[in-house]
Amino acid sequence: MTTNEWVIPFYKNQFEWLRDIEPEMASYLQKDAEKIEEQIGARFESMLDIGAGIGSIARALDAHGITMTTLELVPELVEASRLRSPKTIDIHMGDFYTYTFPTQFDVVSYFDGFGIGTDDDQLTLLKRMKSWMKNEGFALIDIYNPNYWRTIAAGQKMKIDEAERIYSFDEENCRMIDSWWHNENPEEVVTQSLRCYTVDEISALCKKAGLTITGIFPGGAMDFDKWAYTETAALSSCLSYRIKLIKTT
Repeated sequence: MTTNEWVIPFYKNQFEWLRDIEPEMASYLQKDAEKIEEQIGARFESMLDIGAGIGSIARALDAHGITMTTLELVPELVEASRLRSPKTIDIHMGDFYTYTFPTQFDVVSYFDGFGIGTDDDQLTLLKRMKSWMKNEGFALIDIYNPNYWRTIAAGQKMKIDEAERIYSFDEENCRMIDSWWHNENPEEVVTQSLRCYTVDEISALCKKAGLTITGIFPGGAMDFDKWAYTETAALSSCLSYRIKLIKTT
């Protein structure tokens, strides 16, 4: 299995075009780390974060005493993570469809990115995440909500630092489409496409992988008319929701 061709160029360019706002996000990342611990609801010591980007959330959890391991595909993001992270974080570069780990973890997470590829790809990934979880472990995954991307975000365009972006929605395949270009090169567009799932759809997919959802946590939503972000929205209107999973079998 090969990762979609858009993945590396999209996230590489997104990283290069955005200014470094991590220092400004310190308090937010601290709150997110606390939220993750609250959502797990049990003591855990080790965690694998896949699709980890530059490792921001891993550093926040490392500061809480969690033994963190990360996996990221894009070389530029891995390099940035290694430059910024303490030696206590075990940083890996590779494709989560093929990479292997010699150990299991109390928690396996995938934040802000689930939905790359087909439903079969997602099923394969869920099975792999299950294999990385300890028997009494948990998984946390952010799932994109189709209602938000279909009815609220589609057609919205914005400028962000050196880039511009526009959202659209692929109704036939139930995918959010997020297209970016540098403001000096509007003809060179990079696009991410992520499968969105209703709660029933993702529950059925998890069941096939031998996983059971034990918690659902709605995320935030953007009010584009007021240009205001609400950190927690209703499940029906949030841009994504987080699910907590345990092993079924």
